[in-house]
Amino acid sequence: MKRIITITLTILMLFLSVETVMATPFKYENVVSNLIHTLVTKGEEEAKSFVASGVEIPEIREKTPITGFSSLNSPYEDVRVAIGYFVSEDDEPERIAFIWEVTSNKEKVTDIRVVYDGSNPFVDESKVIREYQDKMKTSVLAPSEFPFDITHIHAYIDKVTLMLRYRNADLQEFVQIKVTPNITGLEKIKGENDKYYTLKNGTKALYQPNFPPAHQLIFQHKNLKYTIGISETTKKDIKVEDLLKIANSMFLN
Repeated sequence: MKRIITITLTILMLFLSVETVMATPFKYENVVSNLIHTLVTKGEEEAKSFVASGVEIPEIREKTPITGFSSLNSPYEDVRVAIGYFVSEDDEPERIAFIWEVTSNKEKVTDIRVVYDGSNPFVDESKVIREYQDKMKTSVLAPSEFPFDITHIHAYIDKVTLMLRYRNADLQEFVQIKVTPNITGLEKIKGENDKYYTLKNGTKALYQPNFPPAHQLIFQHKNLKYTIGISETTKKDIKVEDLLKIANSMFLN
């Protein structure tokens, strides 16, 4: 009887030991999973409750919803690899939104290292342009070249106006393209210091250098008017060539 009790206690102690070892990664998994789940369902402010002081949550630079995520083991006990996936259309392959290497203790995420950033801000641009085209029953020109790299795009529709705002967050550079129905000719809006230019395909464009808060170039194509502006707050010197480069690229697609 004594021997049976001893064996039973030994098995129980081994069981508890295994449970303790297995519980540690499970707790890490909870911290990482809760962080990602809260981030994609409630937003960054809510997700901050899962990170330690001073830890920044990487920005996801695309509005496409994240449909799911996975959390994988790594060679290190306190590190997991988090992978997020963008929701995909029926005819589109699944895209990875991000791959993060997440370090955590038993309560908080202590570090997030971006291994891969799958965000493409031009996806948001394309979606809003398609929406505007369907609404206005016309095609829209979009730029393919810029004077600087684009990190963020904010696109939206306001009644019959399409606004496309492109920026570089690091350089504080900003380009805006406003698309509206073509109602009046360029000659009716030409100011004293404005100047005409001709795009590479022969389209006439009006340059307005003194139109705060931006230098802007206006041209008309079919039934739409395009106004391209570069903000004066940008760090680089604005030249008309910068605006012409953008305008010319809109006819290359």
